[in-house]
Amino acid sequence: MAEIIKLEAKSRGTGKQIAKKLRREGLLPAIIYGGGRPETTPIAISQKILKDLLHYHGLIELSIDEGKDKRMVILKDVQYDYLGTNPVHVDFQEVKMDEPIETVVELEFVGEPKGVKEGGTLEILMRELDIKCLPDRIPEKIVVDISNLGLGDVLHVKDIPVPEGVQILNPPDETVVVISEPEETVSEEETSEEEATETQE
Repeated sequence: MAEIIKLEAKSRGTGKQIAKKLRREGLLPAIIYGGGRPETTPIAISQKILKDLLHYHGLIELSIDEGKDKRMVILKDVQYDYLGTNPVHVDFQEVKMDEPIETVVELEFVGEPKGVKEGGTLEILMRELDIKCLPDRIPEKIVVDISNLGLGDVLHVKDIPVPEGVQILNPPDETVVVISEPEETVSEEETSEEEATETQE
């Protein structure tokens, strides 16, 4: 399973002015929802620390107001500025350890495909999978060995082995990897012969 990250947070008020003040202080407005609670909880977290977690899909233990309130969450959504580079707001989903949740997991491809050695091209069409599992079963990543793929071979979602207790939500026939065959090239000699024939005609 993925490592549980511990993250400090603090309670905050709401409103545009408060959000602007937080960002000036290097903090980012965020909310926590779910977990069976009727209302969302507004919090603020370190913008610098969050940047290292933008692609982390495992469990996060939020310690709010120096441990007065602790929540087990996953990072669910990040909103960015108009340039699409800097996060401006974050949504955390609180989880219950005995209830399955939906999240994503990164795919790591290992090995050099046989087809690539034969002149083919590796095309990776998916780098993450949508999964459903208990929070403590979220894998850090799924390693996929593609060394046996030959020319023209296709790896589908259904071909990917997953840990016990993890359900893949993507369509089973969705394409993950393709080994494209090399394009046929016409030699200079053949080109010259074709040009000569066209000239004679």
